[in-house]
Amino acid sequence: TKITIERWDKKLRLVAELLPRGNIVIIDENEKITLPLRRRSFSSRKIKVGETYERPPSRVNPLEMGGHDLTNLCKQEDKDVVRVLASELSLGGLYAEEVCEKAGVAKNKKADELAASEIKAIRAAILAIFEPIITNDKSRLRAHIVTEGKEKVDVLPFELSVYEKKEKVLFASFNDAADDFFTTQIAEGVEEKAKSEHEKEVGKYERILKEQLDALRRFQLKEVECIKKGELIYARYTAIEEILREMDEKRKVVSLTLPDTDVQLEIDTSVSLHKNAGAYYEKAKVFRKKREGVERAIDTTKEKIRTEKAREVRVEDALMPKRKEVRREKEEWYERFRWFETSDGFLVIGGKDATTNEILVKKYMDVNDLFFHTQAEGAPAVIAKTAGKDVSADCLREIAQFAASYSNLWKYGFYEGECYCVTGEQVSKTPPSGEYIKKGSFMVRGKRKYFKAALGLCIGIEKNRLVACPSSESQKGRLNIFVELEPGGDLEKNELSKEIVKIFVDSAKEEKKEEIKQIATQEKVMSFLPSGKSRIKRGYPLRK
Repeated sequence: TKITIERWDKKLRLVAELLPRGNIVIIDENEKITLPLRRRSFSSRKIKVGETYERPPSRVNPLEMGGHDLTNLCKQEDKDVVRVLASELSLGGLYAEEVCEKAGVAKNKKADELAASEIKAIRAAILAIFEPIITNDKSRLRAHIVTEGKEKVDVLPFELSVYEKKEKVLFASFNDAADDFFTTQIAEGVEEKAKSEHEKEVGKYERILKEQLDALRRFQLKEVECIKKGELIYARYTAIEEILREMDEKRKVVSLTLPDTDVQLEIDTSVSLHKNAGAYYEKAKVFRKKREGVERAIDTTKEKIRTEKAREVRVEDALMPKRKEVRREKEEWYERFRWFETSDGFLVIGGKDATTNEILVKKYMDVNDLFFHTQAEGAPAVIAKTAGKDVSADCLREIAQFAASYSNLWKYGFYEGECYCVTGEQVSKTPPSGEYIKKGSFMVRGKRKYFKAALGLCIGIEKNRLVACPSSESQKGRLNIFVELEPGGDLEKNELSKEIVKIFVDSAKEEKKEEIKQIATQEKVMSFLPSGKSRIKRGYPLRK
């Protein structure tokens, strides 16, 4: 395929070579190559800047091959007929098998053993299969993607008998079918690579953890060993003194093993046994500090592994094939967290894990904001950006429900929980003297206001954004489409996210389905779901 390009006083041509791996070459009026996509060297030609462009050598066109030529070709080949058709006639494996099937010829039969009638049937089958393309008879074209379960197997302009029993998805044109098929293939390849990199990152931390656990065991053993030696010196003080008197006093440090023990002691004869015991206790302290340091490092590494495993695998947009663009507002900073707007218009943001809890409180909470939390383990830090303004009782209940629903109360199947509220200035990361606050936790000082909150959430779409919000009637009224959830049931997060996406897509108009698929991907929906099992209370269709 050639496309002529005019640029000022020059005429250039863009040549697309539709060969295996393919190539694109720009040539000038003198057929000289000015820019190739890929530099290649073949026995008959070179694709390099400055070289004269030579077309690829012509191959046999099976649609133009007469019966006599086909007979001569077959008589010269002792390979299976399907291989001869695939390679010598450039049909490829799929269409070679289709020709054999349609001609009624065993594909494993040797080409040079074919009868004249079989060769004639093969030629007729080739012409019949490709006739819709030869005649440009669009009524006989049936562009489709062959599927097997959720896997897209192949894309074809017309049906083939080899896929007769497979499921098919029809398209208006072959271009549409090919675009869908290859976009998916490229996207899956890019995502697979991203997942592989993600798994490597997890593997790196797991290797570090193994080394840290090995070090921990060594330090624990050394600490116990030193304490044991110090205690042994005091327990056998007299016996050790007696042994030392009988030994060569010229040596400063002596090694000895007491009868009935397997412990070897290193004794410094220049100091008292009391100081020798003290030295072992000091060594034990050193190993204890090392052990404690490794234990803290292990906690950090475990947290990194948990965070990395829970992290959504993201792929740079530039690496992904372009899909139909979805019109939506610019992404805001709070969309990396769980969030919603109260009925009064206050922004409420909740953490997803210890790391995001820490970021939320340290970076985004002001002293006049409200901080909501439950006593249940694994509860998110939830802040309401009120700037000190009054908040209605209804909105306070909404925020309390949001905070309680994302705690482990949901996981344990509770339908109601207790939540407290304080101002931002009451929350601190500074612990009392001698105490330690783990990552994602905080100190709360002063009076707290408590709420009884029913657990319930809505996952929905508002202004082309996926949101999670409390299940109050005022919140439901803001959403274009949503699913209301309650604790319990038997749906795990993976199954539930698939079901929610299906409800959203099925309820959308045909022209909106692709847009909904991009806004509410399974991964995004899953990131908004609370921990544990849930049931769908009700699903609501699109209102607009």
